[in-house]
Amino acid sequence: MMTMNTNAAMLPREKASQFGVSALTDEELIVLLIGSGSKHQTVFQIAEGVVQTYQYLPRLQQASITELSQQRGIGPARATLIAASMELGRRCAHQLGHRFGTVNSVTEAAAHLENYFAGVHQEEFIAIYLDAKNAIIAQEVLFKGTLTASIAHPREVFAGALRHAAATVLVAHNHPSGDPTPSEQDQLLTERLVSAGRIIGIDVVDHLIIGRNAFISLRSETPW
Repeated sequence: MMTMNTNAAMLPREKASQFGVSALTDEELIVLLIGSGSKHQTVFQIAEGVVQTYQYLPRLQQASITELSQQRGIGPARATLIAASMELGRRCAHQLGHRFGTVNSVTEAAAHLENYFAGVHQEEFIAIYLDAKNAIIAQEVLFKGTLTASIAHPREVFAGALRHAAATVLVAHNHPSGDPTPSEQDQLLTERLVSAGRIIGIDVVDHLIIGRNAFISLRSETPW
């Protein structure tokens, strides 16, 4: 049984070798990741089960290793491989798609950030550094974990702005709960950042809070 699965798994490899990995279906890509079948399922049946469970790739990208491990035929080791491949894809899309892009509106910035935070399961605070024409110079993750005004200090935000010679900065963080409603800490941090930016001459364009299919612009909520 295992020999048959191994031989079957060679088909996507041969196809990829001849036509490139872009020619493979989602199932075939997962076949290459998991490598072989189990006692009761072929490698193709396991891959098909994953695709049927998650339906489309963004949902698979958001799945935790624990959740993936519960999929029949996967287990912790294969779940980790799948999660790692999803994370590489997310990072690549972020770097290629946005490092040299521009931010022309809050909606555009939020769309970029929703894509970035799609596979992130803990709170992250990031700064997007912009030039005078709103072109993205750099994006940096400054803090991870529960956000508080004492942890997310303006010093780190504006040190990056000065290092990259940015004209303005847009800050954002996610709410893993899915609810983007700003907390008192979010509002306090925003006030501190705006005040510090005025002193050193670097405008804080906005502070966006990203939830699940929703976002809040703190500048729209409390204009400055």
